[in-house]
Amino acid sequence: MLNENFTFTIKDVLKRPLFQDADVAAGHNGLLHPVQWVHILETPGGYSFLNGGELVLSTASGFGKDSRERLCYLRELIKKRAAGLCIELGSVIGEIPQDMIELAEQHDFPLIAFKKPVHFVNITMDLHETIMYRHIEAMRDLEKYSLDIQRLTLETQSIKKVLYNFHKFTNEQTFFINLDNSSLFIPEMSQSIEKDFVHSFKTSIPHTDISGQNKKTLSISEGEQILYQPIMAMGHALSYIGVILHDHDPDQFLYLSLDYTATSMAQILLRKMFAEERFIDNQHRILDDILQDKIKDKEHIQTLLGVKNKKDSPPSYLPIILEMKQGSDYYDQQTDSPFHDLIGIFRLVITRCGFRAFILSKGYRVYLLLIERDEGDNSDIRKKSKKVALELEKSCKKAFGAEVGIRLGIGRISCNYHQINLHFEEAEQMMRFPSESSTLLFDELGVYRLFIQNNTFALNSFINDYLGPILEYDAEHNSHLLLTLKVLLNSCSKQEAAEILYIRRQTLYQRLEKLKRMIGEDKFMPHNRLCLELAIHAYEWLNKPIH
Repeated sequence: MLNENFTFTIKDVLKRPLFQDADVAAGHNGLLHPVQWVHILETPGGYSFLNGGELVLSTASGFGKDSRERLCYLRELIKKRAAGLCIELGSVIGEIPQDMIELAEQHDFPLIAFKKPVHFVNITMDLHETIMYRHIEAMRDLEKYSLDIQRLTLETQSIKKVLYNFHKFTNEQTFFINLDNSSLFIPEMSQSIEKDFVHSFKTSIPHTDISGQNKKTLSISEGEQILYQPIMAMGHALSYIGVILHDHDPDQFLYLSLDYTATSMAQILLRKMFAEERFIDNQHRILDDILQDKIKDKEHIQTLLGVKNKKDSPPSYLPIILEMKQGSDYYDQQTDSPFHDLIGIFRLVITRCGFRAFILSKGYRVYLLLIERDEGDNSDIRKKSKKVALELEKSCKKAFGAEVGIRLGIGRISCNYHQINLHFEEAEQMMRFPSESSTLLFDELGVYRLFIQNNTFALNSFINDYLGPILEYDAEHNSHLLLTLKVLLNSCSKQEAAEILYIRRQTLYQRLEKLKRMIGEDKFMPHNRLCLELAIHAYEWLNKPIH
């Protein structure tokens, strides 16, 4: 058992033969402080040699006669988190001064007095030998625990068995908290206490810690704290494991055993996730048939997807296509999918964002059909869908590296299940939208929805009919007539347009007359003005924005 084998406290030190004539003058509440090492320190200048956890031995020859110096000395030991201070009484200090007793009591810092002369070298050798022996024994126990937990991970899929093994090794109250499902406590506590603890824990952990990997501590009450660690997979916290500590701080061996246990649990949880994915292979085939328009009946599709109407209307759905690329080169679509190990993580992310997912992986593409789990309006779905997109991209970056590009296309939100394949076509069209754009949803594209259709010839013909002469003139004379036209169409007045272009109004009038001669005065009539604006948008879509 870890604590019995390793933790060596002030209380244990006092049981050693060399401490039979020692008295605790102050700091009785700190007798469970762990002793990591022994250090002799006579002068106030040696604090830099302390790392924390040392039992300090002194005759007080360097500080004992001056009240200010001895209090400064004691404060520094407390600040450096020393385990305690042993003072040999003698010619310098006949008894422990009251001011030191009061300060030590205030901080629960053990202050021990040797009433008879002692050999510090004997104490040092004895305690160091004991500490090293316990350290070696703890390392052996930790190695055995590591092997046991590895074997147990291969033999079982029971999180409870692993948690029980962890409790047995640490002799502490252990817990496993699943962010999405039930939690476990060993030993078990009352249902109300467990419920309150889980709620308090979930609200106490920082939001940024959901994807964090560091072990953390949280204070519960005076003398109680919890040490916890997220169980990580593919950069996401699947759940949390921890221990509740009473009247002592965690040591390095508890940290290591916690880490071993978290790793083992992560392997079990991933195996469970992969097993669940095998059960939903049928869902993949259903989504594939829908994408190929093999199933056309709305009610049949809803039945296959397990969708039921609520208030005479089915829940909304959202189609997403995710594709991996590197630089500007897309991977071969016939290559085996790299997303195999990420499907479970994708499903976890989508579930936490409030959707149910049907996922189909094809080569270096993933097709995701997100079905809303809770009732809500479309604006809320838009917000959640953008969060899903961000989390999916982050998961891919963590799995494949930041240099691998991820492209996302999201179709329109809909309740018409017989049109799923059409909305996936919209997501496909979104894949052709410029990657630098921040727009994610198809129905937010506005007029650009007309431009992403597969008819570039018609679009270029439209641009040439309305802007051809202007484009030719600008290219030949390195002028900015197209920019002038754009500003004119977007401005409320010619005065405003002139100010934006940093030219005089007379110059603007001259340019306007030249534009009318080039494309015809009728192009500026109200019924043609919209066509000019669309032509400029189309030109910017196919080329760089006009500045």
